Amino acid sequence: MTTRIGIDFGTANTVVARWDEVVDRGEPIPLNGLDLTREGHRGIDQRVIPSKIAYSSTDNKSWIGAQVTHSMHDNAEVVVFQSTKSAVTGRAIDIPRTFGINKISGRQAATKFLSDVMAAAMLAVGSEDLEIVATAPVESFDSYRDWLVREVGDSVGIVRLRVVDEATAAAVGYCARLNPGDVFLVFDFGAGTLDISVVRVVEPADATAGAAVRTIAKAGLDLGGDHIDGLVAEYVAEAVGVPLGDTDAYNRVFRGLLHSVEAAKVTLTYADSAIIKAEKYRHEITKVEFERLLKDKDVLGRVNRVLRKTLDQASAAGFPAETIAKVFLVGGTSLIPAVQDVLRLHFEPGIIHLDRPLEAVAAGAASIAGGYELSDHIQHDYAIRHVNRDTGAYEFETIVTAGTEYPTPEPVRTLTIKAVRDGQRNLGIAIYELAHASFREASSDLEIVFDAHGGARTVAVTAQQLQERSRLWLNEESPTFLEADPPAKAGVDRFQLEFRVDMQKRLTVSAIDLERRTMVLDQFPVVRLA
Repeated sequence: MTTRIGIDFGTANTVVARWDEVVDRGEPIPLNGLDLTREGHRGIDQRVIPSKIAYSSTDNKSWIGAQVTHSMHDNAEVVVFQSTKSAVTGRAIDIPRTFGINKISGRQAATKFLSDVMAAAMLAVGSEDLEIVATAPVESFDSYRDWLVREVGDSVGIVRLRVVDEATAAAVGYCARLNPGDVFLVFDFGAGTLDISVVRVVEPADATAGAAVRTIAKAGLDLGGDHIDGLVAEYVAEAVGVPLGDTDAYNRVFRGLLHSVEAAKVTLTYADSAIIKAEKYRHEITKVEFERLLKDKDVLGRVNRVLRKTLDQASAAGFPAETIAKVFLVGGTSLIPAVQDVLRLHFEPGIIHLDRPLEAVAAGAASIAGGYELSDHIQHDYAIRHVNRDTGAYEFETIVTAGTEYPTPEPVRTLTIKAVRDGQRNLGIAIYELAHASFREASSDLEIVFDAHGGARTVAVTAQQLQERSRLWLNEESPTFLEADPPAKAGVDRFQLEFRVDMQKRLTVSAIDLERRTMVLDQFPVVRLA
């Protein structure tokens, strides 16, 4: 019998769930020694694996999850990696850490961590017939999926590994509680990003399948708990006068402050104040002080704007805010009371639910493995790049817009391409994702950087970096080339292209050679879309 598992690798916590046919949902798998229980909401304990891995600098020993103790952070002979997901998604500079004669990057640490978690899960379920559904961030789906399949999956020897986006998995994680026709909102605010989805439950296409969901609207923000930790640590470092002269010393103290802020945020969900400390530095921060900082740094304002953007999209699709029956909170950052207050500006408190916010994504992934259907739309704009013959500059022309439902029996875009010089034989099709430019509000204004010795500090993200992150060349390593035989003439239309999106969410191209009047490509898959 096939065992179906869902895995959510989070920036702060990782959850592994198993599809349970009896209760008709995914349930966390106990991984003794690696996991622990954390309070997701008052009275609700959830099973999570801290997303940490530590290496000994004196031998080849390593520890993961709950095996990484607080004392290891201050042990000079142990190197601790955390928040490594940002190195995989490209949201943080990946500086290799040095210990002994070894160097390990954040990406390598993330691969080792998740590989070990997957191996432990396989041993725990004791099944030879295994199917795993893992989740990937919406804003970096393709590159992150490739990492999961090629690096993590291959290292463990997993053959049946599927990947879905985190926002959809979160929606599916809650849909068993709703009836066909119900509209609900998933507010997924984790350590790395904020993703908001308005989703409608529909009848399954197959009577034997589970419930299906259709995403009505989505929006996101490159803002999460790590960003808030950085802001608070900056604030405390200035308040207690951490000197800036010695960079290594400052980074070491700042890393300690970051670690302390994590615990302080949890304390402030139920107490009026919390202590933040590192080495000889100590600061008591009040809840009022913390919430004022969130307002002054526009954290709450940005959250409110992206929520409003999602609701406006849903309203334009015929589902105004008053039709939303329930709001489900996902991710540790959604537990901050001031963040919940933003939601209460738009919804009645009675429809806001905090049922297992740390487990929902993995439970949804397990549910998808168990047969729950997906019905979604394309989340980003996609464009083809071409060269302006007069200026020689690159230009981008959109071929698939965000919100397009798939599959598309008819072409989503038809266009012709021409050579830029006489005698040209190969014409490339360069496909770009315009994720941040059209879908997400903006990239984060700061990011946390870890140095080679384990210290940390925040650095500003430049305007040039924001622009570079707004476009991603998806098929850079495997461009699709059209061969012109006989060679093409400059400025003369040579190929007509028709673009579609298939059932597997792949962008396909059909190409007709206009000179020879023959079809040279027939719905050829170019890239997978997010």
